[in-house]
Amino acid sequence: MRTLATPTEADVLLIDGSIAHLRPVGPADEAGLHELYDHVSDRTLYLRFFTAGRRSADQDIAKLVRSDPDQHAALLVVLAGRVVAVAGYERLDDPTQAEVAFVVDDSCQGLGIGTLLFEYLASAAAARGVIRFVAETLFENARMLHVFRDAGLPVSTRLDSHGTVHVDLPLSPDEHYLDVVGERERIAGTASLRRVLAPTSLVVAGAGANPDGLGHQVFANLVAGGFTGALAAVNRSGESICGLPAYRSLSEVPGPIDLVVIAVPASGVLEVARAAAAQGAAGLVVITAGFAEASPAGLAHQAELLSICRAGSMRLIGPNCMGVANTAVAMNATFCSTLPPPGGLSLMSQSGAVGIATLAYAARTGVGLASFVSAGNKADVSGNDLLAYWETDPATRVCALYLESFGNPRKFARIAARVGRLKPIVAVKSGRSVSGSRGVASHTAAAATPDIAVDSLFTQAGVIRVDSLAELFDVSTLLDRAPLPRGRRVAIIGNSGGPGVLAADACEGAGLLVPALEPHTRERLAALLPHGAAVANPVDLLAGADAATFEAALRALLDDDGVDAVITVYTPVRAGAADLIAAAIVRCRADHPDLPIVAVFLGIDEMPSPLRDDAGRPSLPYYAFPEPAARALAAVAGYAEWRTSQVGSMPQLDGIDRRVATEIVDSALTANPDGCWLDASRAVDLVRSYGVHVAPVIGVSDAKEAAAAAARLGGAVALKAAAGALVHKTDRGGVRLGLSTPEETRVAFGEMSARLGDDMGGAVVQAMVEQGVETAIGVVSDPQFGPLVMFGLGGVASDLLADRAFRLLPLTVADAATQIRSLKAAPLLFGYRGTPRCDVAALEEMLLRIAALADDFPELAELDLNPVVVTADGAIAVDVKIRLAPAEPTFPLLRRLR
Repeated sequence: MRTLATPTEADVLLIDGSIAHLRPVGPADEAGLHELYDHVSDRTLYLRFFTAGRRSADQDIAKLVRSDPDQHAALLVVLAGRVVAVAGYERLDDPTQAEVAFVVDDSCQGLGIGTLLFEYLASAAAARGVIRFVAETLFENARMLHVFRDAGLPVSTRLDSHGTVHVDLPLSPDEHYLDVVGERERIAGTASLRRVLAPTSLVVAGAGANPDGLGHQVFANLVAGGFTGALAAVNRSGESICGLPAYRSLSEVPGPIDLVVIAVPASGVLEVARAAAAQGAAGLVVITAGFAEASPAGLAHQAELLSICRAGSMRLIGPNCMGVANTAVAMNATFCSTLPPPGGLSLMSQSGAVGIATLAYAARTGVGLASFVSAGNKADVSGNDLLAYWETDPATRVCALYLESFGNPRKFARIAARVGRLKPIVAVKSGRSVSGSRGVASHTAAAATPDIAVDSLFTQAGVIRVDSLAELFDVSTLLDRAPLPRGRRVAIIGNSGGPGVLAADACEGAGLLVPALEPHTRERLAALLPHGAAVANPVDLLAGADAATFEAALRALLDDDGVDAVITVYTPVRAGAADLIAAAIVRCRADHPDLPIVAVFLGIDEMPSPLRDDAGRPSLPYYAFPEPAARALAAVAGYAEWRTSQVGSMPQLDGIDRRVATEIVDSALTANPDGCWLDASRAVDLVRSYGVHVAPVIGVSDAKEAAAAAARLGGAVALKAAAGALVHKTDRGGVRLGLSTPEETRVAFGEMSARLGDDMGGAVVQAMVEQGVETAIGVVSDPQFGPLVMFGLGGVASDLLADRAFRLLPLTVADAATQIRSLKAAPLLFGYRGTPRCDVAALEEMLLRIAALADDFPELAELDLNPVVVTADGAIAVDVKIRLAPAEPTFPLLRRLR
């Protein structure tokens, strides 16, 4: 049976960055609720119960703690060990409606607790079939009215003659609602990290006198870097370190503490964490190893550390990390002594070793850094948190991630898509290889490898995925030091023909265009250059070109309206010439700040000094070879296209009968608690309940019934084995097409039964459909990413050509359109070489309906519609395969700490 559970308990962030615990109310909470109601003011009780007495509070508590999940749900919030808020709903006579009410302690009002409770209650109510909240509140209860009006749903209110406001809230979350929730999450998350990533006071616990100790190294780096805040060390001896005071315990450190970096042995970490909580620290960076990465005992140790942080409203970075850095406050709280100059790149790495390498590379190349976070075991702070923080960080222009895993992929996708509209995100995701295989019985599941899921997530979210750390810096530098290109048209200029051709090949291989230059540009170049120079594209200035000629020719290309970006490729021919050419490129860049110029100096690893600004950073993107320059430019051009693309909206789909779908799913899992393949008829009924057009089908169990079904349908029919788990039916002899008479159908059934035996599982007789383009739509549930929706070429060519595209849920209208058009075979749908144009709108709608089915029913483990025949008159599914499996409901977009 489907479990319609209340969302599980969660640690949540409040608007001021503090951490509270939200959970369902139980009978054991009666005392805590009485304490809450005794603590709130008479004014708050009056606004809640419309009376000054406290008797109503006792009655309300009795209702809240009772166990009656069909009729009500109640949630409470605990902050600093005390119940500070409670909210619940009660079903009305109309079971699709429920009345909702809230009580928040006076001292905690304005922290966003009411909206958090509303979001969780709305999710729980919707899971139980409630579609509308109603409430009554006094006109003077401004805070409660703000909770309803700020929820993000289309609220309506009515004021009666007694001063009571009647509130009506349909529980129909749309893009606006999700955006509002996301903004609240960003505000709270940023507040919780501000004192951690840009502290004004910092303590290193474990900074001893031994220069080889990690704590000493971190403290020395902070001192050497000139950290702008108050700095202190804690060690056993209390001896000063690097000329700054040290204390024997954290409790001795005077003044407020923002951040504590812990580098003590693992056995002492919890004691320091408790002391930090007692001092009101905002966060911990735990460099110490020996936690979840080490052993089951270490995992339990890490869980206890996280529990201490949550109870003390502290954010945790690590454990088992190499630290954090922020050039805005000159903070190098890592054990890497080399820190890059200030700049626009903010970087997170899950791997400490990778973090050390990236910091060293950035310092060597001069790439400017805004902030750096080594996430380590990622017990708390993750890439999701950092992206939200960097979104409004004025120093961050580019977000870069080295990821080994995702905590909440669907939330990552939503945050990344929002942040990416403002700031580009570049990511290396390790683990492309597949070390094992999955036993599956559908085309969709077989094609959905873990890396496909990652690619799908990044594609939808606009994240630039790169394959190496070098490429991460190649792309990030271009994004940081050059404007986004208007398009993919690239002009190439250099002083040697061969490298120019290599650059052109690399551009076209990466998906860029190397177009012919405008006639007036070629004329201008011809007047500048000697005989023998090439004035097409690429432009070859010849080896003897001096800096003045190079600059004049480059300006001609930058003035060409048909050029979106320029790659300069200079081959050094004499000493000192590279610096003169570099200076010329920089002058051109200053006069054309709206066009990206990419500089390639062949074989020169050390950037010519004129290409560096006063801080030692590249003044424009620099590469030693044309191929990485072309790949980086192509990646950035793709991001620029995504950034200007339409923001997707959720579809408005009618004709959905969720009651029928629920009955089919529930009855199948009741009979098969471990999951099952639906027989062909029930599979058809399930997708039809969501408005999917399926060719008429009749289930049959013997040859006589098959003949009768053929006669009933009339015309040519197909006979198919009904067993849901039977894959590649055509190869197994489980499909017979074009049976023109009932007798042919009867005979075909007998032959199929003899061939397949018990594997046949009965059969279905289906009317033949008009010929068209055969496509396929599928779903597979990934244990980490949730449902993946597939669209591809269908029929017998499905596996042969493997022309498929995957997307994660939720699927927007724009996602569906892009997914269909991303196939290499997509031109077949749009009138390829004189063929009729197909009804692509009907195909998009079918894709969206299947996505809605998968979103509503997590029990949908695998689904294949293959083929889906698309013609000028519509789209129709011909074969339906569905596997159901028990699944707990998930709430991936509810605000919660991991």
